[in-house]
Amino acid sequence: MHIRQQSKKPHSVAKKVSTSTIVFWSVVIGFVLLMMQLFRWQIVNYKRFHSLANAQLSLQQDVFTKRGTIYTKDGVVLAVDSPAWNIVVSITNEVDQVKFLEKKEQILTDIAKVVDTDVAQFVQSFNEQSLSYQVIYRGITKRQKDILEEKKLLGIYTEDSIKRLYPNGDLFSHILGYVGTDNFGKPKGNYGVEGFFWGDIKGKEGASQQEKDLSGKAIISKEYKNIRYREGKNIELTVNSGVQKKVEKLLQNGVKDENADSGTVIIMNPRTGEIIAMASYPDYDPNEFWKIKEVSTFRNQAVASPYEYGSVQKPLTIAMAMDDGKLTEDDICNDTGRLKIEDKTIFNFDYRIYGKITPKETLQYSDNICAANYGLRVGADSMYTYLVKLGLGATTGIGIHEEETSFLKPPDKWLKIDTATTSFGQAISATPLQVVSAMSALANRGERMKPQLVSRIYNNEEDIRIQPVSEGQIFTEKTAHSVAKMMEYATFTRRDMAKYKGVYSIAGKTGTAQVAKSDASGYYDDRVNVTYIGFAPAIDARFIMLVKIENPRKGNLANLTVLPLWMRIFDTIKDDLGVPRIK
Repeated sequence: MHIRQQSKKPHSVAKKVSTSTIVFWSVVIGFVLLMMQLFRWQIVNYKRFHSLANAQLSLQQDVFTKRGTIYTKDGVVLAVDSPAWNIVVSITNEVDQVKFLEKKEQILTDIAKVVDTDVAQFVQSFNEQSLSYQVIYRGITKRQKDILEEKKLLGIYTEDSIKRLYPNGDLFSHILGYVGTDNFGKPKGNYGVEGFFWGDIKGKEGASQQEKDLSGKAIISKEYKNIRYREGKNIELTVNSGVQKKVEKLLQNGVKDENADSGTVIIMNPRTGEIIAMASYPDYDPNEFWKIKEVSTFRNQAVASPYEYGSVQKPLTIAMAMDDGKLTEDDICNDTGRLKIEDKTIFNFDYRIYGKITPKETLQYSDNICAANYGLRVGADSMYTYLVKLGLGATTGIGIHEEETSFLKPPDKWLKIDTATTSFGQAISATPLQVVSAMSALANRGERMKPQLVSRIYNNEEDIRIQPVSEGQIFTEKTAHSVAKMMEYATFTRRDMAKYKGVYSIAGKTGTAQVAKSDASGYYDDRVNVTYIGFAPAIDARFIMLVKIENPRKGNLANLTVLPLWMRIFDTIKDDLGVPRIK
């Protein structure tokens, strides 16, 4: 028994020592871990936690910059920022969220009626997973805001915003484009000038940051710092609002009269390249762009739709041949009714035989065979060089977001038939603007000016004034005058233009071209594009105007469809443009 009692005592002591040791080391390890965590917080992740602390103690407010305004040359406002409000859902209380979801359809229906939008689509687009904060409609008016606030709908509030306003509705729509939103809900310019110059127009947003107290209010006595904003740039266009308004109305009527798919008008000053008017129809109201279902409606057909423009090319082919010394005004071409090139045969559009004719009579009869003969004299290499100088195969850079061009293949890829058909405007395509620009060389003593839509870009920091730019002397002045007089001769041999003879000097040319199939080789049998381009006076022109109608269903010849529309527009705007009468 004594031995057992002796053995128990050391065991009890050992147990006590073991427990105290564990406690000691636990404290030490815990202290070390705490110090390591403090080191991580205060040294390793200092910047992160410092920023979080500042964020909790600071109040940041975005400073929205003024976006640029778009004006016409005569000072009419086309696009401007206007005060507006967004409608938001903001519910943090779970009980209220349940109540809101129970009444959701009625609440959203009430809102849709106030803002005049489709109820079913509005309800369907609502996101039930984001009730703490969600913008459900943007850009309402002060009146709509007041009506909504009077209704006191559960969880519905309004917040300050800015709306892009287009005071003239659908007028200028294809020049302007519109401001919508990107995938993140941020404002974004689309199409037209808004799309092309969005980086300049939007400016740069800023922010103001101050310390706040525990209730979230700014501490006025504390210093604050600003993130500097940059004011958006204003854009001044070269267009004339009065002329544009008349043109758009006449174009709309003309397209409807011909039961056509679309129409385009471009009026340019050939001396400077400045666009006086540019219109496409169908058009749209950029204030309500979301109502348009067909995306192609947004595209400016004057710059975004290359097409085979037909016989409008013939005066340019004659000018090329004359400038190269391979054709004279009195040169005789023998039209036998057909021109065989390899396995292809070229005919006149009416299959007539015109016999021995001069260049001006080639334009009078719109003769394909003689135009092809002139083009073959020029040859692929020289013709390609002229086409490039005339601006074909390259965008103009006029400042419209959706501008396109067609491919102009190099001359070593041309077949003989390509040279022949290009001479009268088939197998070659360009946008209406490119065609106007090319033909303007004949209206401006052989010199082509770069097309220009924007004359000034400015804000409170800089002022950029854009001067006319020459693209070079394409033809000699003598050649340009000779071809212009040929065009005038051809114009006044037409009975429909007889009323202007002896009153105005007008040089013009029709173009009728079949439409190439998009999904196969060849052309549609029942579709054409018709174009008339003319300038006045024939020498020292004040303006050049192209009118194009796509797929007119009441006629398939330019002189019966698009020429009457060109004449109506000319009659309406000639005094606005100062076109002189013959003395």
